[in-house]
Order: sequence, then structure tokens, then C-alpha cells
Amino acid sequence: MSSFSMVLLEGGVDVEVDVDFADMTAIFDEEFPGYTCGEFGFTVTPGRGEIGGQWIFIVSAFSLLEVQRELISLGRMEVEVNRYGNVSISIPPRAEQTVPGPDAADWDGKLFGAFVFQLLNSLYERGLIELPGILPKV
Repeated sequence: MSSFSMVLLEGGVDVEVDVDFADMTAIFDEEFPGYTCGEFGFTVTPGRGEIGGQWIFIVSAFSLLEVQRELISLGRMEVEVNRYGNVSISIPPRAEQTVPGPDAADWDGKLFGAFVFQLLNSLYERGLIELPGILPKV
């Protein structure tokens, strides 16, 4: 894992996006299936949530080489609608991440870092956040 991705994961990531929750989930549906890291793809499943409030999503990886998708839990992403109707996306600091299940894995954060970089790049490419440029693919 690069030192930059390690710093991002250790400190966490918080971004506010000027779209509503329905538009944000539509963007997730379009973008997430294309995220990969080597021979792994990603899936994001809703954990718990409250209508009009905060939603927790579990980020998992799976081997693209296997027919049977065995999910490896990597971490969580929190999505919250603020008082203006915009969406805030938060990746909590790695130390605060608790992933349910005995298959929780880290691989030094490489897979989760790759997911976070691709998420930020997707938002940047859509003009929803500002970055100095495209983040490298981990």
C-alpha cells in the first residue's frame, strides 16, 4: 500500500457532494461495478440506515477469477443526508473500522485503499468534488 493511501485510510475521508441521496445511490450503482484492484472486484451492500439520516454500507471484495463470489469484508462507508439535502460521504479512520464476520481482512489496506481512490476519482470525474488530479490506481 502506498504511503498516501495509508495516510488517507488512517485519517479517514470526508467529502460533501451537491446531490441528493437518490442521485448518489444511482451514481454508486453506475460506478461500483467497474471498480477493480488486480484480480478483485468490489461490492457495496447496505448495512443499517435510517430514512432521511445516515446509512452504513459495507465494502467487500471478491475474486474476479472465481465463479462463486466469496466476499471479503474490507470496511465501511457512511452516507448521510445533511440539512440542505446534500450527501456527505465518510470513510471512518481505519482504527475505527469494525467489520462484522470472521472473514474480515485487511491485506495492509491495499484493497480498501483501491476502493477509496476509485470512489474519489469517480466523484472528481463527475465534477462533484475537487482534487488536484486523478489519484493513482493502487
